[in-house]
Order: sequence, then structure tokens, then C-alpha cells
Amino acid sequence: MNFTDYPLDSEVFRLFWKMKLHSLFARLALRYLLTWGRETNSLRHKIALTYLLHKGLETNSLFDRLALTYVLNGGLETNSVFSRLARAYLVNRDLEINSLFDTIARAFMHLLKRGLKTRNLFEKMALMYLLARCDEAVQKGLSVRGFEDVFDLARVEGGNLIDQNLQRISKTPMAWQTAKIAVDCRSIEAFHQENTDDLRYTAELGYWAGALERLRQLEKEENSESD
Repeated sequence: MNFTDYPLDSEVFRLFWKMKLHSLFARLALRYLLTWGRETNSLRHKIALTYLLHKGLETNSLFDRLALTYVLNGGLETNSVFSRLARAYLVNRDLEINSLFDTIARAFMHLLKRGLKTRNLFEKMALMYLLARCDEAVQKGLSVRGFEDVFDLARVEGGNLIDQNLQRISKTPMAWQTAKIAVDCRSIEAFHQENTDDLRYTAELGYWAGALERLRQLEKEENSESD
């Protein structure tokens, strides 16, 4: 396809066309790990997730980090004095516990991008453990739910991608149309790709399908409001 035949917002087009999917696969792997491979009694498991949390957190407050670590390791699931204190602290500090997954997923993505070539011993140990456990969790999840679950999870992530970039792509009509063209092209590319494993194929197809669905949904809502 010759993209020069269309009036495009070059910045928006590059955003989607050049986008690597490291974040998608990091988030998928972690979702499978937390669903199918969580080891609540494993010290190594807790250490690995805690390591990701502290790598991803932007706050430098020791108490913030301690409170969020407590939440990550299931502290709020009890009704102890510590749980009540932790809840009160989180509310007072306005800390979003729902963002914990995003935090560890972001750290895991950076860890995956650096790979085993990293010279940091702790990073290497955490990565080796997480890769092995994520692989086991994915295989277990696939054996129970099949690839349909991969597609559905990736589709949600694709919709989130549009929401995260909504301000940029809705600035002008050209930016919006460019986003639709770029996402549509990525969907076609994902559908026709060869020499890739079933997991990656399904995930990429679901991701761009979800992004395209979200664009169409938002456009439909906008049109209905203007009628």
C-alpha cells in the first residue's frame, strides 16, 4: 500500500505503525502468571514480584513502598490490625492499588527488553525465574482456556491502547483518520503474518482487533452525540 496517497498525520501514523509490542506480551505473560501460576507460599515468587514492583514504582517514599509491597503480597486479604492500618495509610496517601499490575508490568517489560545480557545479577535472577514461571503458567492457561482467552485478553489491551492515546489521536480529524488507517493496516499485517507461533499470532491479531473496535466504538458514540 502506498501511504502517500492519503493525507496523514505523520506523527500519529508512526506511533502505531512503528509500535513494538513488548508491553503487550509482558502484560499477557504476567496476567497468566497471576492467574495460573501464582505461588502464594513461594518465597522466590514473592521476591520476584516485589522486585518488579520496586523497579516500577516512581515514589521514593519508604512507607509508600512498604504499604504497596504489603498489598502485593496479599496483606489486605486478612482483617488484621496491619491490614486496617495499611488501608488507612493507602487512603490517606491516595495510593491507587488498582495500578499495581500496571507498575509491575511496566517493570517486567523493561526487564524483558534488556534480557539476560544485563549485568545486574538481581535482574538476571528475577528474569530467569519469571520467564520459567510465566511459560508454565501460559501452557497451563492454554490447556484449560485455549487460544480464545489469549485473543480476548489481547483485545482488551488493544482497546486500552486507544484510550491511552486518545488525546493525541483526537486532536484533529486528520489525526483520527490516520489512527484508523494505521490500526487497520496493523490488523491486516497481523492477519497475514507468516512464520510465527500460534500464541504471538493470536495475541497480535486480538490486540489490533481490539484497537480497531475501540476506535469504531468511540466514533459511533461521537456520531450519536452529534445527532
